[in-house]
Amino acid sequence: MPDAIVLLFVFAFGACVGSFLNVVVYRLPRGQSLVSPPSRCPRCEHKLAWYDNVPVLGWVWLGGKCRYCREPIAARYPIVEALTGSLFVVYWICFFDLHVGPCSGNPLRAMNVQQDWPVYALCMFMIAALLAASLIDFDLFIIPPQIPWLMAAVGVVVHAIVAAPGRPGTLMVDPPAGAMAAGALVGWLMSLLMLKTGWLRISFAQGEPMLDIDREAAQQEIDAARRRGEDPPPLPPVYTRAELRMELVREMMFLLPAMVLSGIAVMIVLGVPSIGEAWRNLMSNGWFSGAMGSVLGAMVGAFVVWVTRILGTLGFGRLAMGLGDVHLMFGVGAIIGAGAVTVAFFLAPFAGMAIAVYLMLFGQRREIPYGPYLSLGAAATLLFYCPIADWLRPGLTGLGQVVRGMLGG
Repeated sequence: MPDAIVLLFVFAFGACVGSFLNVVVYRLPRGQSLVSPPSRCPRCEHKLAWYDNVPVLGWVWLGGKCRYCREPIAARYPIVEALTGSLFVVYWICFFDLHVGPCSGNPLRAMNVQQDWPVYALCMFMIAALLAASLIDFDLFIIPPQIPWLMAAVGVVVHAIVAAPGRPGTLMVDPPAGAMAAGALVGWLMSLLMLKTGWLRISFAQGEPMLDIDREAAQQEIDAARRRGEDPPPLPPVYTRAELRMELVREMMFLLPAMVLSGIAVMIVLGVPSIGEAWRNLMSNGWFSGAMGSVLGAMVGAFVVWVTRILGTLGFGRLAMGLGDVHLMFGVGAIIGAGAVTVAFFLAPFAGMAIAVYLMLFGQRREIPYGPYLSLGAAATLLFYCPIADWLRPGLTGLGQVVRGMLGG
């Protein structure tokens, strides 16, 4: 099939995904069903005909107005559809034509459509999910946990299915890394159980502190309500530095079992021959090794952001990052793996600086949440992780040898 036809189909499919993302962005944070009722005008709520729902083109031939009430339809809808379709095309070209993308561990093994389309599909699922999460976060300063948790579940399942030595994008790990993932998973489940039973208390039970922009908008709502003679809505609580530290202690207690058990699991696998042999036999199954690699990526992604949240908050006296960012990188890590999600986290500030320069040049002032920056970092990592990993590999290999020596391996 000619490349132009293939790319046209890829764009059309991506645009359809973008059309669904518009539904997700509008309905999910409002607690509405994503499937019912069918698509309708946001102004007059009239059900739209199928030909009005054609991605991008439907908005164009309607002239940007509803067929029934003639009210304007936001240009954001076709922009999201066109952007999603374009991203699908760009990544298709990079993965399969330019061979820029997920690493294989084999310089002679490039991605090809027939064998590696599931990896491409998983990556595009991540890109679509990140786009939806970023748009919601940009508008409302929240990341619905359903998005990253779905990312994590899909990542573990797909990596268990497609795991094969030398396949680009695979997350198969060695027995010690698998043991670390298993220990962290058990510790995380224990923490969830302790939360459920009341042994641990959830942090910020009364609500997290507001961002400055949120507090300003909330104060405006309060002033407007008072002018109307209504009871104003309450503001979330203000935390002192001491209260912030106490809340973060609860979060550190939640992290502790996963951290401790991951280290214990590695020491047992390396130090107890019988258990180590049984674990190596289990890890020789590709599906299990792939699933553990995905779990390790999820745990590392969440851990890196969570530790930054804790240390940043303690250092600056205000909440550094939201738990939504922790959830987001949990989902990203399950798809791209532990090494790549760490690189994505450190690429995110560069995206932030680029956006800050853009806003400064155009004279705009707006506090932007960190979720879109993390998403941009993850999207870039899909393409550039391999050369970055090759550059970092000598130092990381030496560090790994030191850690193994300390653990007795």
